[in-house]
Amino acid sequence: MRFTLIFLTCIFLFSQPPQLLGANAPEFIFEAPESLHPLADHLKKIHPGSIQHLMNFMGLQRPGPPIKVILAPNDSFPAQNSPEWMSGYALSEESIIVLFTDRSLTYPNDSLNEVFLHEIGHILAHRAAGGQPLPRWFDEGLAMVAVQNWGLEDRARLVWAMVSATEIPLKELNTLFLKDAASVRRAYVLAHAFTLDLLEHTDREVPKRILAKVKNGASFSEAFAQSTFMTLAQAEETFWSRQTLWNRWIPVATSSGMVWLTITFLAFWVWKKQRNRSAAIKQQWREDDWDV
Repeated sequence: MRFTLIFLTCIFLFSQPPQLLGANAPEFIFEAPESLHPLADHLKKIHPGSIQHLMNFMGLQRPGPPIKVILAPNDSFPAQNSPEWMSGYALSEESIIVLFTDRSLTYPNDSLNEVFLHEIGHILAHRAAGGQPLPRWFDEGLAMVAVQNWGLEDRARLVWAMVSATEIPLKELNTLFLKDAASVRRAYVLAHAFTLDLLEHTDREVPKRILAKVKNGASFSEAFAQSTFMTLAQAEETFWSRQTLWNRWIPVATSSGMVWLTITFLAFWVWKKQRNRSAAIKQQWREDDWDV
């Protein structure tokens, strides 16, 4: 009987999906005005599996100390001292997340839940790296790959980034995050694209290996080279060599969204043409009546 119980327990544990194994999610402490308590309650109910996925992606075994979440309306001090396009930010060293609740969401986030998970990703990446600094493009790229799916808007923005400007080195990409809203959106899509391309041509374990090596004292460039078997310069050159306009435009042009957009445009064009033709015929009738 004892052997049977042990055997069944082992089967149960090892048959569980990976996201259910490992540490619990970190504790969140919310700070919000009374009017935003319902929103805080909503964010508290985010599925634990989403946060566990972030921890597994970053290679974290333990959640670490509690994370303070501040919900800030437009009249709050944090909101008045932040750019209008910003939906939220994380102070990773202090384990603080600030979410601006009254602002219209802009790329790359579609919901406040996504902003919340994105900022959690920054804090967990910081913890996985042992508090050591990470390049901004890598930090943002990890958070985006872990939370957001690469979709039609991302592809379209990447195509536009390629058409509207020259190739941007990774070092310069970091500075784009400090400029105007358009530059920031461009930086996001390029960071997302580079990180996603890296994972597609290496493997999904690369982020946790890089973060673990940084935590153990390696510089980011050393950790990157040891984990991907290529230097940052080689990875950058390879990425841009794959970003031909043809390769990036075809997925956009052949997507279901673009097909329906094209159909809608053609239907409107036909309707408009028929309407103009009908108007011309009626006008001709009027002129004929006047002649009579």
